[in-house]
Amino acid sequence: MSASEETKSKGANKPITNEFPQAYNEPDSYFCEETYALCMVGLPGMGKTFVAQRLARWLEFFHDATVKVFNLGNARRKAVGSKVSSEFFDPSKHGNQEMYKKIRSNVIQEIKEFLVADKRPRIAIYDACSHTKETRRYLEQELGKKNTKIIFIECIVNDKTVLKEYLADVQKDMPDYKGLDDAQTRLDYAKRIEHFRKRYEPLDDEAKSWIKLVDNAEQLTLNRISGFFPGQIVNFLMNLHTVPRPIYLSRHGQSQYNALGKIGGDSGLTQEGIKYAKALALFVKDHVLTGGGRENKEKDQCENAAHARLYTSTLRRTNETAQFIQHPVQADGWVTMRKRQWRALDELFAGVFDGMTYKEIAEKCPEAYAMRKKNKLSYRYPRGESYLDVIKRVEQVMLHMQRHKDPVVIVAHQAILRVIYTYFMGLPREDATKTAIPLNTVIKLTPYAYNTKEERFILHKMSTGDTDEAPSH
Repeated sequence: MSASEETKSKGANKPITNEFPQAYNEPDSYFCEETYALCMVGLPGMGKTFVAQRLARWLEFFHDATVKVFNLGNARRKAVGSKVSSEFFDPSKHGNQEMYKKIRSNVIQEIKEFLVADKRPRIAIYDACSHTKETRRYLEQELGKKNTKIIFIECIVNDKTVLKEYLADVQKDMPDYKGLDDAQTRLDYAKRIEHFRKRYEPLDDEAKSWIKLVDNAEQLTLNRISGFFPGQIVNFLMNLHTVPRPIYLSRHGQSQYNALGKIGGDSGLTQEGIKYAKALALFVKDHVLTGGGRENKEKDQCENAAHARLYTSTLRRTNETAQFIQHPVQADGWVTMRKRQWRALDELFAGVFDGMTYKEIAEKCPEAYAMRKKNKLSYRYPRGESYLDVIKRVEQVMLHMQRHKDPVVIVAHQAILRVIYTYFMGLPREDATKTAIPLNTVIKLTPYAYNTKEERFILHKMSTGDTDEAPSH
């Protein structure tokens, strides 16, 4: 008798208690029940690509939606090369404009093919300027067929300080300007923006569905937006901004269960774990609170620290790891690095196997051990959780975290940090079950429009004979 059959025979007329291992099957219904085309709108350098990439990543990773971003700039670079000057975008250059329209037509055809590739609802994000009413009418005519719903998303930046900072980041990472000096890049990009500005027509058509983001969602305007899926998009965009800031990921120090090879539990730190906790506090002081490096460790500059934030789980080992981190008070009363505990950041719960070693699980429950080894992403421990469950509960923490423009330090657990790391690095969800998140290491992630920069800092080496790595959850 299979595990599922045994569950049914024992659980008739009783509430489901998840006594036995469970495996995830492909659902009959999906997060999004309809096909959508999300079309970006706005001048170059306003954050459209960042918004498109982050939105696609969010829908794909946390909601298992089938999403693809179609970037017109990438198609143009593929067709005519990346080394084109701003003159290519001059609306008075008729030949270039015709070539540009042909490239656009090819991209639209790719979107059409993508949207009908299978029966599963799909979401296409068209990442381009779409800065004229004529262009938007064309998109509606071409993409609005076969019951595809179109939502325009316009990005506007009026704040000159924000615009200057963001343009600097865009120019640095944009493939078009690779190898050019800063002066050439700024001059050519400014000319490009002016070419688009000549014909720019902001969204104002009351008959269309659109979302308008102004100055990193400081102002958000909606028109004809209703329903569950569009509402989820709005919820995400309300908490998104384009300001780069570092996110520091750290596992707790070695716990007593780590040293014994056991999973789960709520044990405290070993002496090695305490040593790491002290090293982490020094790292936070030198790299997060002062923005400097180890060379500044003699300078106590915590009084001038930024409004950095500290997140931990509710479990003992993460709170003991964060216990030595300083909490300087700012002139405005803000307590920097004040600890916020999240139950959603607690380690993946192993259910009936909590407190056991993997060897014990393999010996006592070989079927369950084999099931998890076969599909670690969807396998749910008896009376416990799966990685898919963890992904779902981490979503709200991530949504909350994304709205902050300050550095964030997260002290949590292997499975949790795997999910966060995999999301930001654009990796498949399946990689969350095997991504290396070692003990005694801080991982610094800085999200940008085109990529996420990663740095790793090893803060402590075990002085005992123990391995640096605990069992992989």
